[in-house]
Amino acid sequence: MERPSSAERAYLERIDRDNRALETDGVPASLAEMFERLERIRRSHGALARPGVGGSDDGDLAAHLAFLERRRMIERRGANDT
Repeated sequence: MERPSSAERAYLERIDRDNRALETDGVPASLAEMFERLERIRRSHGALARPGVGGSDDGDLAAHLAFLERRRMIERRGANDT
């Protein structure tokens, strides 16, 4: 088994540190506190906090529709084989 690189170790240490910080985080005392926490999360994630795919206004809708059409085609083909 390969040993983790220094970058991988640093990443895992950061996750461990962040997870430990969450353990001390209690339930928000008010809606205002909850919204402040959500806003901090949104700010810390930047562009990743926004839904969808960058440069596209419909996310991955086209890929989902193509997948569903492919399934329908396969199902129709299977129904015709019987």
